[in-house]
Amino acid sequence: QLFVWNQHSVQPVLKYTEHTAAVKAIAWSPHLHGLLASGGGTADRCIRFWNTTTNTHLSSMDTGSQVCNLVWSKNVNELVSTHGYSQNQIIVWRYPTMSKLATLTGHTFRVLYLAISPDGQTIVTGAGDETLRFWNVFPSPKSQSSDSLSSIGATSFVRSYIR
Repeated sequence: QLFVWNQHSVQPVLKYTEHTAAVKAIAWSPHLHGLLASGGGTADRCIRFWNTTTNTHLSSMDTGSQVCNLVWSKNVNELVSTHGYSQNQIIVWRYPTMSKLATLTGHTFRVLYLAISPDGQTIVTGAGDETLRFWNVFPSPKSQSSDSLSSIGATSFVRSYIR
């Protein structure tokens, strides 16, 4: 279950029960007021989207594996999810179509940690394989209008671009 509180309430103001396993990840959209993404564990495997201003379940998508983390891009309307068994991957999604922009692999265990850099271009992931990987996945605000895409890829020690 997913509960949403406000600072003035001791009880949840919203309750969502659609996930069929533990909610493992949540992320507020920086682009659309009230848009909340949540990710379910192994028995659920779904990313779900909620409009918290209207208390509406907007959509869901089965990712094929447990969702461990979610983070929205600061610069474009895209979402990153990290996964555990059985995929151990990172996926960049375009919202709201939820089309896959990139599938990033390299971790050999569940991707447990995800953070985004202050400039919003790079994410870092940490996994049970005891590695940190840096991925340049989002464009800078200045390059959003550019049509050029760089190659997809990354390693544990070198930053690579997916655009």
